[in-house]
Amino acid sequence: MAWDTLCIPKGMGDIGFRDLRLFNFALLERQVWWLINHRNILCYQVLSSKYFPNGNVFHPKRVDKPSFS
Repeated sequence: MAWDTLCIPKGMGDIGFRDLRLFNFALLERQVWWLINHRNILCYQVLSSKYFPNGNVFHPKRVDKPSFS
């Protein structure tokens, strides 16, 4: 089955999986909104120093691969 057909809502007769790309994008948007509105907490300061040192959340520093250290 094609992924597009699996994402059709249950009410329309299919399985009803969420579109994971859209769901991930929505979660990222929510995180950015939260960071913009809470600049004075430690989480923002840590992420800012690592990923957007210029202070702009919308233009993060490029990273080749994720770092888990």
